[in-house]
Amino acid sequence: MRQAAYNFPHWRRGPGNVNSVIHWFRRDFRVMDNTGLAAATRLGDAVTGVFMLDTRWFAANMEKTGAYQAAFWLAALRELRTGLAQLHIDLRIITTDDPVAGLLSLARQLRASAITLNKEYEPAQMAQDHRLLREAEKAGHDLKIYTYCDSVIFEEFDILTAAETPYTVFTPYKRTWLAKYTAEAAASRGRPRKLPAPPAMDTTPVPLSAALGFAEVRLDVAAGESGGRTMLDEFTQQRIGLYRQKRDIPAADGVSRLSAHLAAGTISIRQCVAAAISAGALKGCAGAECWLSELIWREFYRMVLFHFPHTVRLPFNRRYDHLPWENDPNKLRTWLAAQTGYPIVDAALRQIQSTGWMHNRLRMITAMFLTKDLDIDWRTGEQWFMRWLMDYDQASNVGGWQWSAGTGTDAAPYFRVMNPILQARRFDPDGVFVRRFVPELARVPVEFVHEPWLMPPLLQSQCGCRIGQDYPAPVVDHNTARQRAIQKFK
Repeated sequence: MRQAAYNFPHWRRGPGNVNSVIHWFRRDFRVMDNTGLAAATRLGDAVTGVFMLDTRWFAANMEKTGAYQAAFWLAALRELRTGLAQLHIDLRIITTDDPVAGLLSLARQLRASAITLNKEYEPAQMAQDHRLLREAEKAGHDLKIYTYCDSVIFEEFDILTAAETPYTVFTPYKRTWLAKYTAEAAASRGRPRKLPAPPAMDTTPVPLSAALGFAEVRLDVAAGESGGRTMLDEFTQQRIGLYRQKRDIPAADGVSRLSAHLAAGTISIRQCVAAAISAGALKGCAGAECWLSELIWREFYRMVLFHFPHTVRLPFNRRYDHLPWENDPNKLRTWLAAQTGYPIVDAALRQIQSTGWMHNRLRMITAMFLTKDLDIDWRTGEQWFMRWLMDYDQASNVGGWQWSAGTGTDAAPYFRVMNPILQARRFDPDGVFVRRFVPELARVPVEFVHEPWLMPPLLQSQCGCRIGQDYPAPVVDHNTARQRAIQKFK
């Protein structure tokens, strides 16, 4: 029997509005097309937005949220506060290690009748939301908790197999998703109504990330709701047509770079799907069709995480629960320092450390190199990405790492071992991307840029790239590592 992910009531219009409502912002930092926020403005004549700055994870010393994501989120919150003020909605930033207690305290203070929130699918967040319901009921006053589907087009029980079980393979999931899709399914939730009277606004400034202990970083994408909208328009109106051809080339401006906006909710999945459809995703435009497929991948991984929450820490395929990992600390050290001796891997790892983002093709290459070539547990890499990625999203990150490691949703994982040299030759043939992030190779000829250890000693000296001195020798032999990885999974 199907059951709701949250046993909370969903909002239905009643005979009259409640007076004071709180909307809890989590990963939905926008005014437009925000389901829960729009509902809050219909429910109440006074709405207060709140972001709980949870010190258990949103703190530099916890090594869960990285400097890039912290900077991106805080910039989004600053813009969000301005947008909400225009609607006569206050935004409060509350620092706490217990968001549930903080919310209930604020509800008592404001005499709120309801809290609205958009659903999340991460196991820890869902557990916290269930606790909120229990604690609200224990409080003994009539405080309602309303939850809304907002971060996906189709919820956890909307796309199931004929046997009423969740899909665990992407292609049939995508096929069913597309068959079920209608324009109504992705219809915009619109703009919240402007409330009758402006409240007394909280003037406490949104903190800078440095004040929370994070290193100061420079964001290379426009932040906030306005930044997401501008980037979406630019991509879908000018570059989406070539997305299929260019999306795997890290040196090209071929992808949308909207992942951080989707992760923070500064743009909605409905806006993105609608833009893809408008660009021709269902009418033969290969680029738009390919990008829509990537959006569906995002939804697929969310549903996998919901139905199989053990995948946060354990293999999706439980036969690999006790898979042995070498976990050599010296090999791990080379990967973390971007000194593996494989240029495409090192360039990708330097990209994430200098920008907070890594091209998707390179995420697969670096993840597979760590797990298959270096034989290091995928969870080590998943947590490292969590600390560095501006666009960190647990469902996509866990799903991607398990796919690369061979423990995830895949029928024959051990056959997939990417060759970093062949990948580099195919997707960065002239070494443009590699040279951008590995300047030690700036003068290395094209024929050696992806295998600099093959250069004769004299040429190494002439290029200023002496292997073992200016740039490291390969930490492992890929062919040997590949055979070991295949045998391990067999």
